[in-house]
Amino acid sequence: MKMMSSTSNSRQGRIWTHRPFQVTPASTATTTNPSISHCPLPTKTPTPPLENRIHSVYQSAGPVALEQLCQSKQEFYKTQFSSRVATEEVDRIRKRKLSSSSSSREVDVTVYLPKVKPHNTKLNGICLHVHGGGWIWGDSQYQVAHRCLEMTESMNVAVVSVEYSLASTICNDNGQIFDPVNEVVTALDWIENIGADELNTKSVYVASGESSGAQLLLLAMLKRRDRTDGMPSLTSTWKCLNLVYGFYDLSGTPAMRADGNDSSPICGNELLCMADLYCEKILQEGNHDEQYKKKIDRQHPSISPMYANLSNLPPALISVGTADPLLDDSLFLANRYSICGNDVETVLYEGGEHGIGHFGLQEDDEMGRRAREYTLQFMNRYLEEHDTC
Repeated sequence: MKMMSSTSNSRQGRIWTHRPFQVTPASTATTTNPSISHCPLPTKTPTPPLENRIHSVYQSAGPVALEQLCQSKQEFYKTQFSSRVATEEVDRIRKRKLSSSSSSREVDVTVYLPKVKPHNTKLNGICLHVHGGGWIWGDSQYQVAHRCLEMTESMNVAVVSVEYSLASTICNDNGQIFDPVNEVVTALDWIENIGADELNTKSVYVASGESSGAQLLLLAMLKRRDRTDGMPSLTSTWKCLNLVYGFYDLSGTPAMRADGNDSSPICGNELLCMADLYCEKILQEGNHDEQYKKKIDRQHPSISPMYANLSNLPPALISVGTADPLLDDSLFLANRYSICGNDVETVLYEGGEHGIGHFGLQEDDEMGRRAREYTLQFMNRYLEEHDTC
């Protein structure tokens, strides 16, 4: 299956929006037809040399070379932070540790706040954010600060972005073992229990994750849903999920496997390599024997949320570009999300590559900007619905 792509901006690209279930809770409508809008096709990323692809680096030079690649990526993020975050905005960014009453673990987060409002008015709520990076790079500050600041200002919320452990390192800087899902759960618990009081917000919560961050966010939400310790229901607490070009089937969908080395800025083989590293790291932390490692089930619901029971989850926006090797992941998940009885909206961006609206050449193309703006509008709808909380 070849991804749809574009080589120029000579014609208008299509944006498909489909609502199998009406997203606006106040409406009595149950279905709508897909709508199509248009804007210029996004810029196509040039194909990098094969030897620079993540899977090639790892296969030819091993973990040390991968670590060096990840460190180089982090230096790039720091440079990006310096150029995209104004000096006066730095005071709105705060690093801190969170702990949960239901767990002994701590997790580092970065909290983003909007500009000071008059009369000490409460913020509209909290947005839990989980960054992408294929579980091997990225962070809650340098990589995403400019976008988290955009989120907090647009929605008038506090954004709590999780600094989860990475598969490319031995452990977090704070010494925690590799356990990113439970680190997201810790942040989620803190938000529900004391986040609104500490950050002076209304008790209204939304969540957003992209790529591997969408996978971790969805797995954390499933853990939270299945809690039996007297916590309120998940859907009564979390108003919506924004799931952006997520990785939901780590065994590899047909689109990903067919993509091979074709797509940019990241291809199917690179994504499969990242999935390998994630699964290997989980097994290393569990001290499993070699025989077990060979038998790991990548379709297990604790690894691939595509195969989980998806009932009783908050309304979701699932968005992806048609030139993304993860296209099938989003299409298949949207179908299952709907079949399980949840409200879901799906948006497809023609020619959109992995990262559209968030990084790379397509971050600030017109279609990329529209993709990002639409996610903010989606979450704002649910915040506004509960603006009396």
